[in-house]
Amino acid sequence: MPDFERFAAFRWSDGNLESIDEIEKVEDNDLLYLEEQKNLLAANFNLFLKDKPFLNVLLWGERGSGKSSLVKLFTDKYFKKGLRVIEFTDDSLRDVFRLYKILRKENNLKFILYFDDISFDRDDKNYRQFKSILEGGLEKTPSNVMYIMTTNKRHIISDHSYDINDIYSRDETNERISLYSRFGLVVGFYPISKEIYLNVAEHYLKKYSVILNKDWKKEAENFAIEKGGRSCRIAKQFAVSKLLLNKIQNEFKQ
Repeated sequence: MPDFERFAAFRWSDGNLESIDEIEKVEDNDLLYLEEQKNLLAANFNLFLKDKPFLNVLLWGERGSGKSSLVKLFTDKYFKKGLRVIEFTDDSLRDVFRLYKILRKENNLKFILYFDDISFDRDDKNYRQFKSILEGGLEKTPSNVMYIMTTNKRHIISDHSYDINDIYSRDETNERISLYSRFGLVVGFYPISKEIYLNVAEHYLKKYSVILNKDWKKEAENFAIEKGGRSCRIAKQFAVSKLLLNKIQNEFKQ
């Protein structure tokens, strides 16, 4: 049996729960410009932990914007309150009902079934199965289970061109948004401005004790261009790259 008392996170793999020995530590003060998203999730988690009505969650938006980091933050924050997270992949959906039997017995704990970076093609049968699991199937989701999904696509299904005057196209559109509508709490993560990007980069540069030269903003912008766009993740990567470069330069001088 999985050791739910010792570990905060698990992975469903080949029909078994495997403990995740170490979760990436995320500090609250590193998640800048995400107060609204944090407050929404915190309120929903508190309802969940207090046996009040809660909502399944869809986190959608830009890559590197903090979706997965927020899940890691709350996994650690609410561990002592009985929250556990189980990471799933979309190809293991058929095993969800087997897992329900295990989790119903752990009624003193709360579980997040977590699907990260998910998107479906319109011909993918998994999204219809997922839609039924969330709402519509005969078996009731255990009261101590919440679903959280992260995706880069708001409606989760890959975009295609449709003629809105065509009845079949309207059916396709309705099908695309039907899974999205199963999530009661939809939280968006939007592209960040140049100002926010530079502020986040400066935060990490100072955190890592990197000395700021007069051209650091230009260097940060060029770094973002090379990486394909601005994000909080890219800002952190820039700071780490500067730390690495400084270390190499200092060692070379010695």
